[in-house]
Amino acid sequence: MKLNKKIIGLGLVAVAALGLAACARGGRGGSAADSKVKAAIVTDTGGVDDKSFNQSAWEGLQAWGKANKLEKDSGYNYFQSGSESDFATNLSSAQSQGYNLIFGVGFALHDAVADAAKEHEDVNYVIIDDVIKDQKNVESVLFADNEGAYLAGIAAAMQSKTNKVGFIGGQTSDTITRFEAGFTAGAKSVKPDIDVQVQYAESFSDAAKGTTIASTMYASGVDVIYQAAGGTGTGVFTAAKEVNEKLDADSDKKVWVVGVDRDQTAEGNYTSSDKKNLTLF
Repeated sequence: MKLNKKIIGLGLVAVAALGLAACARGGRGGSAADSKVKAAIVTDTGGVDDKSFNQSAWEGLQAWGKANKLEKDSGYNYFQSGSESDFATNLSSAQSQGYNLIFGVGFALHDAVADAAKEHEDVNYVIIDDVIKDQKNVESVLFADNEGAYLAGIAAAMQSKTNKVGFIGGQTSDTITRFEAGFTAGAKSVKPDIDVQVQYAESFSDAAKGTTIASTMYASGVDVIYQAAGGTGTGVFTAAKEVNEKLDADSDKKVWVVGVDRDQTAEGNYTSSDKKNLTLF
C-alpha cells in the first residue's frame, strides 16, 4: 500500500514561489523576477537521507535549483541538523552565507525560525508544518495531514486480516496527532470494532526504536502499520521485512507498512523465503 502524506518534494518548489512572492511584496530588491534568490533548507534532526520528510524536501529544492539552472552551494543548499541545538546555528549559517530564502523543515524549528526572522528582516523564511504569526518575512505552510491519513486508515483496515492495525508516530505534537486521528477515523469507518494500537517513539531519527516498536506490534497480531515518524519510520520497514522474509510469497501471515512523506517503495522491497521479490506496500 503506497500512500503519501504529502508530495513535499514537488510541493517545496511551489512553496519557493511563495517565498518569491514575499520578496516582491516586501519591496526588498524589486520584483520577484529581478531578485536573485538563493534558497536553503535547514533540516529537522532526521537529515536529508532520512528516506522521509527531510529527504523529500531536499529533493524538491534540488528540482527547483535544476529548473532555475542554479548550482548547489551557490544557488541552493541544505544545512543538516544533528540535534535541535543546531537549528539556530544552521539558520544563522544559511543567512551569513547569503541565502535569502530559508526553509525550516518541520514544526520543531518554529522558535528558531521566528527568532531568525526577527533578527534578519531582509531575509525571507518559510516554516513547514507550523504557523508563525505577525512576521512579514515568514510564510507558514500547513497540510491536511489528517485527510491523507484517513485514506491510509481505510486502506489498512481493508488489508488487515487480524482486525488489528497500528500507528507509530515520531514526536508527540499537533502535526503528528493529526495523522493519528485521521488514520484511526479512517480505519474505524471501515471496521468500527478494529483494534488501532498507537505508540510514539518521541524521535524522528531513531530507526532502532522504530524497529522495536513495530516488532512488538507485529508480535501482538497487528498486520498493518502506518508510520509518520521520519527516519524512525525506516525501522518499521526493517521490522516488517524481518517477518515477511521468513514467509512464502503467498502466505496469509504477511505484514504490511503504509508509507509517508515520499514514495517509499524502495524501503519496502524484500525477498520472500521462496525467493520471490516483493514489496511491503
